[in-house]
Amino acid sequence: SPREDTPPGYLFHCPPTEFQTAPTSFRWPECPAYWSLDPSGAERLSTEEATQLGFPSFQLTTRVHGWSWDAGVYAGLRQFHQGKGFDPESQDVAR
Repeated sequence: SPREDTPPGYLFHCPPTEFQTAPTSFRWPECPAYWSLDPSGAERLSTEEATQLGFPSFQLTTRVHGWSWDAGVYAGLRQFHQGKGFDPESQDVAR
């Protein structure tokens, strides 16, 4: 719990878009979250400074969820596209 003499502080975190580098690629931003004494967040406190001032520490975690169909669905789609004259190994169907 925060100390009695802990000054007012603000916790800032990156928007979710900062974690995504491509449609299916993600990474941790350089600074995903930080404390600041400034309400605009312009001046970041280091982890050490925040601890010395009595701000609680935090731990960030990531969960990634993916969805896909059963392999039989993909096999059926390949067969369907092949039957229509498309090469299932190419991007022709998407055009």
